[in-house]
Amino acid sequence: MKKYFSLLLLGLTFVLTGCDDFFETDPDNVLNEKDYIEKESDMYKGYLGIQTRVQEVGDHAMILTDTRCQYLETTGNAPVALQDINNYQPTDGNVYADPTGYYAVIVASNDFILKMNDFYKEVNGALSDSAKVHIPRLISGAIRYKVWAYTMLARIYGEAYWYDTNNTELVSLDNGATFQRLDVKGICDKCIDLLDNGIYACGQQVPADLRMDWTRWVDPINGDENYDYWKYMSPDWLSMRAELASWRTNYEDNAAALADWQWIKENVLQFLYEQATQAWYRYSCSMTLQLYYSQLFRGEGAVEETINIGSGDGHQQTLSAIFYDYDNQQRNRIVQYLCPEYPGDGYYLKPSDYALSLYNGSDLRSETQRLMVTQFSGGLALTKFYYTRYNSLGYLRTKIFEIEPMIYLYRGHELHFLLAEAENHLGHWDVAATLLNQGVINRFPGGVNTLATDSIAGSRIWDERYTSFFASNGGYGDLGIAGMVKGTEHSLTDIAAGATAADSLAFAFDADRIKEYDLALADEFLLEFTGEGKSYSYLCKMAERYGKDYRIVYDRIKGKYANTAYDAQVRSSLANKYFVDWSLK
Repeated sequence: MKKYFSLLLLGLTFVLTGCDDFFETDPDNVLNEKDYIEKESDMYKGYLGIQTRVQEVGDHAMILTDTRCQYLETTGNAPVALQDINNYQPTDGNVYADPTGYYAVIVASNDFILKMNDFYKEVNGALSDSAKVHIPRLISGAIRYKVWAYTMLARIYGEAYWYDTNNTELVSLDNGATFQRLDVKGICDKCIDLLDNGIYACGQQVPADLRMDWTRWVDPINGDENYDYWKYMSPDWLSMRAELASWRTNYEDNAAALADWQWIKENVLQFLYEQATQAWYRYSCSMTLQLYYSQLFRGEGAVEETINIGSGDGHQQTLSAIFYDYDNQQRNRIVQYLCPEYPGDGYYLKPSDYALSLYNGSDLRSETQRLMVTQFSGGLALTKFYYTRYNSLGYLRTKIFEIEPMIYLYRGHELHFLLAEAENHLGHWDVAATLLNQGVINRFPGGVNTLATDSIAGSRIWDERYTSFFASNGGYGDLGIAGMVKGTEHSLTDIAAGATAADSLAFAFDADRIKEYDLALADEFLLEFTGEGKSYSYLCKMAERYGKDYRIVYDRIKGKYANTAYDAQVRSSLANKYFVDWSLK
């Protein structure tokens, strides 16, 4: 039987009585195709229509892929379909595995861009000064939403249909003029091209890295800082570009892969360097972040708690996120699925005993510390999103069902993983190990002057920009990815003392060493990104990189299934396909 792609026009309009109503999603206010976009105000409404589709699919990856990973397992309350996901039963046709939500984001993004272009032509460019400024920024955000949706399809399913039209009628997937079926490499190439070059629309070449200043949209003269956090709604350009490049290296020859690794190192390090010169703990793995780590996930109902860590000034960790507002009918399922005290039908997922055994007692993420996971009402729960032991605040709202946690698209930690991954493949093993484990200030306790000047094949191992990781302007400095959360350091092969230059070069690019360091990063990624819809796909990236070896995935989740009836099924399923299976035909 042929499958057909039918996703109707997805733009939403809003009855605006004030800025607080802008995110109100009312099904009665859906725009008809013929009157979308007719005036300047519709541009902003249509753009937030894309955001609505992103909100709707925001929790999908967490529920689907974290349930297949080592940390979360289903409870007896869970629907049979979710238990099937946990137990590696066939996913094709399972409601939790359906990728339609991501295609809805793509449809909405394509449609918005095309309708913006039509509107621009209709008015012959006769727009207000503010609209002329905002149009390229809105289109740029829509490009990134589209890229994000395809990135999610690559992460989860390993394939996708690419198309650039706004499809509002039934079209067969066999229509090659409309749809192009792509593997991960093809998705990466298409997405990176979009991010690097943008598109031509509304009479100009629009780059993909522009950010809308919502404060000026609210108040063009003075700005309204209450809406500054809206700039974090659109996916972060650098994070996506770097992540996609790290995936693409799996399918490139050595020269092309090294070029991508060099791009990641150069751009991520430069970004962290620039941020550190503005605020020493911005996007860092520092003592400040350690002290306020549990607040990273407390943005619900008080965005300023997410944007400002402790009493620090400015944004610290959020690169981009999906925000929700219960009062405006915006929902996700995180609290319902994770909280043992959720009223009515809920508490479907809980931490596995195996996963909790991977954390030492001092680790901020461990059950012992009760900052991320807590035992209450007879149930063990991952509480990072909705409950805090910090200052005895308890639940983030009086009514549990009203808690709508924000969902990170990207946060600062991911940049450190990407940077360590790139340094590893560039042969800079000392840098990669330091970023992963103890951090720069512990690696060089003497300070900036002792930063290593060793080189490999004429290339300096320690880039001078790592001096910013010392936070010499008064901050605490880099403690490392694992060190910042008091995690266990990863034991890594080191070069023998007194090695010759030839030995050092061979060690730097030894395939087994690089793989060992990569898998150590993967192990820490699993510990750090529990319940965020990213851990499982990181394992898939590593499996793809190393000969499509399903054992990389299996070896890291099999402990959850030890002594159960499902172990053989899990292994067999992964050996057949570790990406989530969903038939596109």
